[in-house]
Amino acid sequence: MADERRVALVTGGPGGLGRAMIGKLVERGTRVAIADVRGPAAEAFADEIRRARNDADVLPLTLDVGDLAACGEAVERVRGHWGALNILINNAGRGMEMIRRDYHVTAIDSGAELTPEMLLGFYRVNALGPFALMRAALPGMRAAGWGRIINVTTSLDTMLRPGYVAYGSTKAALESTSAILAKELAGTGITVNVVVPGGPTNTGFVPMDAGYDRAAMLQPDVMQGPIDWLVTRAADHVTGMRFIGHFWDRSLPPEEAARRAGDPIGWPDAGRKGVWPTKP
Repeated sequence: MADERRVALVTGGPGGLGRAMIGKLVERGTRVAIADVRGPAAEAFADEIRRARNDADVLPLTLDVGDLAACGEAVERVRGHWGALNILINNAGRGMEMIRRDYHVTAIDSGAELTPEMLLGFYRVNALGPFALMRAALPGMRAAGWGRIINVTTSLDTMLRPGYVAYGSTKAALESTSAILAKELAGTGITVNVVVPGGPTNTGFVPMDAGYDRAAMLQPDVMQGPIDWLVTRAADHVTGMRFIGHFWDRSLPPEEAARRAGDPIGWPDAGRKGVWPTKP
């Protein structure tokens, strides 16, 4: 199968990062399911793509990633529509504004303001839903002997930032899941990688009143370089890596850009390893 005619499912599709990644996939001819909890927004974005490119093949889906059963149903709908699902990009996420809109002004006191129920909501969208989607997509990818899973997590400093228990810990969970699955799937033809912008990005995740110069922020198109390369056969050997879009130099050959912008998922050299007993 030619690279450009593969089938992708992208969650959080109409948003800033999703919009940029889908634009690049459509540009190369990939058939894309645009999934979002805001069904009308997914429909509108699909219509916008069709008007811009009459050869585009897109499918808008209403999907709440926090509904774990719906995740499996979405994968089946994509397979039923196109007969395959080759690329899964877990981009949808729940951000800090879901706790308090002014979190960027006054840091959230997690012990006082964050309830277990609220935290569970973050885990469902940021960690459990992506796992449900991966689990549903894997049988078809295994049967085809080829697949791409790309997860959008966050920077390490964000995972460790005071007040960010809800967002940081759930993205750390997805980071760990990505590292583990990459190892478990080695040799199957299915790769698992992480792509992040590399800092505050000009999307709806950052409130307009956060005080940043929006033009000076990272822009969503920093995601396009890594995505455009990772979905090709040229990246068949690349798994277990995280790529920072900000450091991806599109003037370089993709392999060199990847070398400069990539590191292993999960920062495996960040601390001392555990001591495991020898098995008898």
